[in-house]
Amino acid sequence: MASTPDSAPPPKTEDQILEELLTNLPATEAVAVDLPSKNKFYKLDDPAQPITLRPMTFDDEKVVMSNQNVNQDTLNTLLSRCLSNISLNNLLQVDKLSLIMKLREISYGDEYRASMACPGCRRDNNLVFNLSKLEMRHFEEGFSNPQEIELPVLKKKVKVRLPLVEDEMYFQNADFAVANLWRFVTEVEGHSQKTLISKFVQKLPLQDAHIVINTISCKDYGLDTKVRFLCTFCSHNEIMELPITSDFFTGS
Repeated sequence: MASTPDSAPPPKTEDQILEELLTNLPATEAVAVDLPSKNKFYKLDDPAQPITLRPMTFDDEKVVMSNQNVNQDTLNTLLSRCLSNISLNNLLQVDKLSLIMKLREISYGDEYRASMACPGCRRDNNLVFNLSKLEMRHFEEGFSNPQEIELPVLKKKVKVRLPLVEDEMYFQNADFAVANLWRFVTEVEGHSQKTLISKFVQKLPLQDAHIVINTISCKDYGLDTKVRFLCTFCSHNEIMELPITSDFFTGS
């Protein structure tokens, strides 16, 4: 008796074909983010869950592309769409830069390519940076907010709070930031009256004012975006800020 050939496999469904076609699709799940503040001063929507960030979608990218300049408002809109478990306005500004870099990394990959003219010979260099290798400087365990500092000239103790994203309106330019410095001083030698603090801050000696400004800027913490630039043509070598170009959030 002749054997019958094995029956042909059933045709694949459309869903099965689609799954095969999308085998190499990058992950779209949100990732927990490591922030300089370690979330020390936040009231999360769900305290049992971390702050998470999801990769950008094409709709998110269109938000960026619809704006000629990637400005502060554009970045805030973009982060708000991708951030979970906390309102963007309630984030410390020192954490925002880390989120911007992480969003770029998980959306387009760790490598960031940019073209930059050498400060020495002015020839264009094609640069490649690994965003995940930027150094993160976290708050120490005993870090407090507000920070208590002693003014070196007046010899008075003041408490200075760190700015949130919602405070960005006060940093539009240097003059406006100085005029609003008093908003971030919460206490002077135990006195918390805002009218008194405002008058006190206006009278600060230059050295004391700079101590307050340095505390607000939180310059010793956060993501270090300093990178080494080495020209491939003239060997010019210097440490500089990571060059953020207009296509940073377009994947170009």
